[in-house]
Amino acid sequence: MLNLLKYDLKRDAFVLLGVAAALILVQLSIEVGGRSLAEPVGNRFGLVLLTYLLAAIVLLMLACRSFRENIRLSGRRLLPLGSLNYVGSAALYALLNGAALLLLAGLHTLYYRQTGLLNELQQQGYISIGSVDVHASTAWTVFLAGLSITWSVILLLSVIFLVISVTESLQAKSKNLIGILIFFAIGLVLTVIESALFGSSASHAIPQLNTEGPAMLWMQARGLNAGWVAFLFELAVIAAFVTLTARLIDRKVKIA
Repeated sequence: MLNLLKYDLKRDAFVLLGVAAALILVQLSIEVGGRSLAEPVGNRFGLVLLTYLLAAIVLLMLACRSFRENIRLSGRRLLPLGSLNYVGSAALYALLNGAALLLLAGLHTLYYRQTGLLNELQQQGYISIGSVDVHASTAWTVFLAGLSITWSVILLLSVIFLVISVTESLQAKSKNLIGILIFFAIGLVLTVIESALFGSSASHAIPQLNTEGPAMLWMQARGLNAGWVAFLFELAVIAAFVTLTARLIDRKVKIA
């Protein structure tokens, strides 16, 4: 699995370095250009969030492409590895790149705190962090945000990898469209089930990080005390999806 991960990272090294360089340059342009043009801090913050979101989407697309290409090679027996190796390698690929992105965002947050921009954003209502004093425990706040995002990414990856393995088993010409429909169907079913079983505590096993509007950041730090059952439910869902994905890769199932 680690050898496969190293292969994927080497293969995409140029693209990953390009994404990192572009992100840093855009962030510097937003900060320097915004200050020189006397752009309100809220507008600059909105652009910062947008660039991080776009970078995250690109990294997720690279992880999905890596997983798809590897299981295609598996089908031709060019990569004779256990099925869980493909899932684990692609997941680690996404998480490592995500960790690098979070590290950059954490450094950006520290810069905002040192320059007083974080306090200004909070006073203007652009950032609201419930139950957490952002100035007294910035490191803890960043840790909670990172934990929340990591768990959400793991759940998302389990769904995406299952959908990719299903579409790769299809012979239909419109299998990409079918995959999109399956993805949204799974998301809808999970949302309905969690809302019905857990209500307001659904998906709150780990603190939630949300964005509202182009320049609004909201985090609800409720901790693990009210969401252990929801957390265990999502853990079971992830295990089930990974198992189904592995079986599809192993058996090379031709569904249609």
